[in-house]
Amino acid sequence: MDFLMLLPGSRRVVLEVDGMQHYTRHGGAIPDSAKYAATMAGDRDLKFRGYEVFRFGHDELRDREHARPVLTDFFRTLLGRTPDDCP
Repeated sequence: MDFLMLLPGSRRVVLEVDGMQHYTRHGGAIPDSAKYAATMAGDRDLKFRGYEVFRFGHDELRDREHARPVLTDFFRTLLGRTPDDCP
């Protein structure tokens, strides 16, 4: 996990930033469905353990000007939720 946030109401939020290494091999040259499947299995495991998991693609965050509104909206929505709103 890239980031773990411990929020009020016993919320545990995992943030992941996925670069090409999460779904390719050989330096990004070849798609790797097994790596992708392992990533999704890890997500399910975390969710079964009570974590909320949110993934961002690297391209969403690599440029500061593009990332700022994406993250502002994300955190506004995330922090506006109550524990009862969470799956």
